[in-house]
Amino acid sequence: MTSTGLRPSSSPPRGARVRLLVVLLAASAFLLSLAGSALKNTVQVYFLPIADSFDSSRGALATATTLFAVITAVASPLVGGIADRVGGAATLAIGTALAGVSFIGCALAGQLWLFIVVYGVVAAFAFVMLSFVPLGVLVDELFREGRKGLIYALLTNGAAVGFIVLVPLWSWLDNGTTWESVLLVTGLVFLLVLTPLAVLTARSSARLTGAEAEVAVDAPTESEEKAQQAAVAHLTFGERLKAAVRVRELKVLAVAFFSCGVTMAFIDVHFVPMVHDHGMGDTTSSTAIVLLGVFEVAGGLLAGWLCDRGLIKAVLVGAYALRGAAMLLVSVAEEPVPVMAFGIVFGISYLATVVATTMWAAGALPARVRGTGMGLVWAIHAAGTAIGSQAGASLADLTGSYTVATLASAALAACACLLVSVTPAPGRGSAGPAEPAEPSESSR
Repeated sequence: MTSTGLRPSSSPPRGARVRLLVVLLAASAFLLSLAGSALKNTVQVYFLPIADSFDSSRGALATATTLFAVITAVASPLVGGIADRVGGAATLAIGTALAGVSFIGCALAGQLWLFIVVYGVVAAFAFVMLSFVPLGVLVDELFREGRKGLIYALLTNGAAVGFIVLVPLWSWLDNGTTWESVLLVTGLVFLLVLTPLAVLTARSSARLTGAEAEVAVDAPTESEEKAQQAAVAHLTFGERLKAAVRVRELKVLAVAFFSCGVTMAFIDVHFVPMVHDHGMGDTTSSTAIVLLGVFEVAGGLLAGWLCDRGLIKAVLVGAYALRGAAMLLVSVAEEPVPVMAFGIVFGISYLATVVATTMWAAGALPARVRGTGMGLVWAIHAAGTAIGSQAGASLADLTGSYTVATLASAALAACACLLVSVTPAPGRGSAGPAEPAEPSESSR
C-alpha cells in the first residue's frame, strides 16, 4: 500500500534509523492525539460551570456542542482530502496550532454566543485535524498490512489516555480555579509547546519515502511515485468524494457508525450531568471515566490485534452489541456501582467500533481517496453526535432525566449490530476497490 501524501522526493534515511524515526513519529502522533482529546473533555467536565457562568440552561450551552458536532461532520471529509494531499502528520500540525487558538478564544469569549462560535467552529476543525482521520492516513502511509490495526489502535488510544489523565486533572482544578483559566493555559501550551513538536513531526514524516523499514510492502519506483503524486494532486475534491461514495461497504459502515456518534454524545456531553442529577458527585463521574479510559485502551488494542488477523466484522458486531448493553445499563444506574460497570462496558467498545470501521473502510477504499472516504464516514458519525448532543440535552430539560435518550441510544446500537451482522465480511463477495478515474482536462 503506497503513501498518498505529497512529500518531498529527498533521499530517505535507511535501516535502523528509519525504524527509530517511525517510532518517534508514532509517539508524537500519540501525544498529539492525547492532547487533542482536551478539546472535548474540558467542556465535558466544565459543562455545568460554563453554563452557570453564562447564566444559561443546559440546552442553550448544548448548542455549542451540537454546532461542534455539525462542523465536525462538515470538516471530516475536507480534512480527509487535506490529509490525502499533504499527509497525516502535516494535518496534525495544522490542527495543533488551531487547537491553541480555539482554547484561548473560548477562554476570552466573555459571551455565550461568542463561546458557541469559537468552540463550535474553530475547536471542531482543530479536533478533526487531531483525531481519527489524519491518524488513519498517517498509519496507512507508514506501516505495512498486518500491523495497521494494532498501530492505529495504539495511536488513537491517545484519546483514551486523555480520559485517564486529563479528566481527573480538570476535575481537581475545578476546585481551585476557573474554567477560563484552565482553557487559557491549555491554549498557551498548545501554541508554545505542542505546535513546534507537531511541525517537527510533519517535517520528519515528509522525509520518509521509499521502501525502507516500515513503509509499504511493494513501494513504487521513483517515476511511479511521481506519477501517482501528480494524479493525486489533480483529483478535485468532488472527484475524491465520488470515488469514495461508489464503495458499497462505506455506506453500510457509515450508517452503522451513526449510532456510535449518538452514543459518543452521551459520554462527551451528558454523562457527568446525569451522574450529578442522580446525587453522585465528581468522584463517581471521574472514576467511571477513568475506568472507561482504561478499558478503552484494552478494548482498542484487542480490537486492533483481532482486525489484523482478519476478524474485522466479528469485532464490529461485538462492539455494537456491547455499546447497546452499556446504554441499557446506564439507563437504570442510580448508584455508583452500576455507573462504574457502565464505564467498563462502554470503554471496551469505545475504540473497537472506531478501529474496526477504519480498518474495514481502508481496505475497501481506493488508495488515493482513503482520507476522503474515512472523512465521509466520520461526517455521518458527527451527525449522530450532533443529534445526540442536542436531543439529549433538550429531553433532559423537558423530562428531567436522560432515560429516554439512553434507551434510544441502546436501540440504535442494536440496529447497527444487526446491520453489520448481515453484511458480507471484508474481502468476500467483492472484487476490491476500484481506483478513481483520472480527472478530465476540464476539471484540472
